[in-house]
Amino acid sequence: MNRKDRRAAGASASASSPAKLFDQAVRHHAADRFAQAITLYRAVLAQAPNEPEVHYNLGMALAQSGHPDQAVACWRTALSLRPLYPKASNNLGMTLAELGQLDEALSCLRFAAALAPEVAEITGNLAAVLRQTGAWDEAEALLRRTLCLDPAYADAYNNLGILEADRRRLGPAVTAYRRALRLAPGHAKAHFNLGLALLTQGALAEGWAEHEWRFKGGGRHSTPRPFRRPLWQGESLAGRRLLLHAEQGFGDSLQFLRFAQPLAATGATVLVEVPPALVRLAKTVPGVAQVVASGDDLPAFDRHLPMLSLPHLLGVTLTTIPAQTPYLSADPQAVAMWRQRLAPCPRPWVGLVWAGDPRPDDPFANAIDRRRSIGLTVMAPLLALEGVTFVSLQKGAPAAQTALLAEGQRLLDWTGELTDFADTAALTQALDLVITVDTAVAHLAGALNRPVWIASRFDGCWRWLEDRDDSPWYPTARLYRQTAPGPWDQVVASMAADLAGLVYPSEAEASPQA
Repeated sequence: MNRKDRRAAGASASASSPAKLFDQAVRHHAADRFAQAITLYRAVLAQAPNEPEVHYNLGMALAQSGHPDQAVACWRTALSLRPLYPKASNNLGMTLAELGQLDEALSCLRFAAALAPEVAEITGNLAAVLRQTGAWDEAEALLRRTLCLDPAYADAYNNLGILEADRRRLGPAVTAYRRALRLAPGHAKAHFNLGLALLTQGALAEGWAEHEWRFKGGGRHSTPRPFRRPLWQGESLAGRRLLLHAEQGFGDSLQFLRFAQPLAATGATVLVEVPPALVRLAKTVPGVAQVVASGDDLPAFDRHLPMLSLPHLLGVTLTTIPAQTPYLSADPQAVAMWRQRLAPCPRPWVGLVWAGDPRPDDPFANAIDRRRSIGLTVMAPLLALEGVTFVSLQKGAPAAQTALLAEGQRLLDWTGELTDFADTAALTQALDLVITVDTAVAHLAGALNRPVWIASRFDGCWRWLEDRDDSPWYPTARLYRQTAPGPWDQVVASMAADLAGLVYPSEAEASPQA
């Protein structure tokens, strides 16, 4: 090899040395070019596999680009190479918490906090995960300490607000969120959380506006639909085709389909995209011109909007909620068929839902579901009542709990015949009452104008407001609220007492409408 070739080879080796590759990776990483950074970090590790800092950075890039499981593996490797590495232990703990692995997350964060007790971010993160486990007093003490370490730490005020909201202390929660926003005006999660607290308090106008930050917080609602047509921003819809698309759960869609009629009254052609299980039922909503199943080809439209943005653009307040029900309809022939099958049974005929959708792939939703679900065996005082016919409306994995019923506890179960919400609507319409946890059937019954009793968890959903047993969304709804987190015995006992005292008219006197 001549001198020129040796110089070229040396330059090539220098350009691809681990140190230079790492510098390039860091520059890409800082510019949010995560794919390039990941490729370069891996190239570094191919040559220098025992560098904990590179494994740490690779984990950061993977987490930021939506690959938490791979990030966890990187931080575990970093800690195996450098056991006393508080940053890696902190990030590992927070990512495990996001994945729902709270026990190991706490161990990692306690270890990180012991290594770096003066680092506000770590103590604040430990407090946030303690809050999720229900250790509220310890979480609050740590958050107060975090704010002593860093009085300008907006995340800590946001987490303090969440803790206060968990405790159903909404005034202090709002104060904490506003403090976070004074420190960091663009803190999307604090805006979103403030919106939920304000909506729960009934301050709908400001609450809806803050709720729009859900698309900016990097969380579970942070991906707007990438349509080429523009979002509707409140301009006239006369002569225009507006696509309303489902955004979150079935219940949200059922609740907000009510806005199709007032929109159609302004001259809009209202198109609706919903999950397949809602398609047939959504077609019965007044004002809906066309319904398409999620994933199918969309019709032409001029503007679009996620359903939960409707109240903000329409300026909905507590006194202007379009609460006229029913705005859903069940097939009269199917309703008659169910009434015929129920005719031999004593009345009242009561539908029962004891659990929501667990969603094991979504730790946040799964945690809420654990708090809102009761369990069929806990409802034993209801099932023990004489002269009441109970009918299961429970779908999904919790339906298997019927096998746990004690002898003598009878629950009619025709759910195998319910293929979608239109089928469920027909059976619901035939019933005298629905008793349910806070899940989609509560909205279905309310929208059908059927009497519905809703068991609401202690940290109840914003839509049920606070300290009310009625609902401005559904005139036929009655709320039974937990007075403390955890057991449901008091709620079930209250429902059983009220149901035992329910005087139902004779068949001839009742003449229920289809």
